[in-house]
Amino acid sequence: MSSEKLITLKTSDDEEFKLNKSVAVKSVVIKSFVQDIDCTSIVIPLPNVDGKTMTKVINYWKKHSEEGVTEVQLKNFDQDFLKMSHSELFDVHLAARYLDDKQLEEVIIQESFDRITGKTIEEIREVFGIVNDYTPEEEEQIRRENAWAFK
Repeated sequence: MSSEKLITLKTSDDEEFKLNKSVAVKSVVIKSFVQDIDCTSIVIPLPNVDGKTMTKVINYWKKHSEEGVTEVQLKNFDQDFLKMSHSELFDVHLAARYLDDKQLEEVIIQESFDRITGKTIEEIREVFGIVNDYTPEEEEQIRRENAWAFK
């Protein structure tokens, strides 16, 4: 690592991550937290992010902070990065929102959209584990009342 100051982040499951300030400030939340203080002497708590998810987020930040990385390399990295389960994708999305990382959030939202594009309602329910709690009669009534949405 460079001579740059390190920031320590502590997740909800007590995992600690030390990373360069230039990487950590990809998060607007962390950036505003460390802006006016000596961040090397404190641990920044992240009560809404677990260690497994934070590992993924940090890997994303590090790659997107590297100097000399081409757009093609980032695109390939992102494609590999997004090869995760729906629940992991959801957790990373929540972390990106909590940490206020718009770039990561947009990548996750686009991936979620891509995963459901062209799928039927039943397929989307299966993808996200959504239980249909309507009876067939109730569902048919909703479809009639909102026919425009099912065209």
